[in-house]
Amino acid sequence: MKKATAIIAIVLLAGCGLFKMKSVKYAPKENYSVNNDVVLYKGKPFAKLQAITWSLDGGELVKEFNFSLVDTRDLSVIGGMIDFLSDRHQGDEIEVEFSIENGSDQFKL
Repeated sequence: MKKATAIIAIVLLAGCGLFKMKSVKYAPKENYSVNNDVVLYKGKPFAKLQAITWSLDGGELVKEFNFSLVDTRDLSVIGGMIDFLSDRHQGDEIEVEFSIENGSDQFKL
């Protein structure tokens, strides 16, 4: 029974990962550009590089770029930005943070 549960969990997680990758894969990258440490979306500042960090993941050293959103009006373009930056920095991880100071309908406790 434990094996069956583990197999089902793995299949579900793999399926979610494939769906997630597909949704990011088709995000338009031509709208993004970089000026120094700022990512521009349609020529306007969208995110700023906050830190470059290193972590040990499974015995492998991984470089991570941490961005903070400058413009939070359209959060639907974050996936496209991550896709764009991942092409420029293959093998590195891209993390995006944004503040929810004014509250958000996306996350409730």
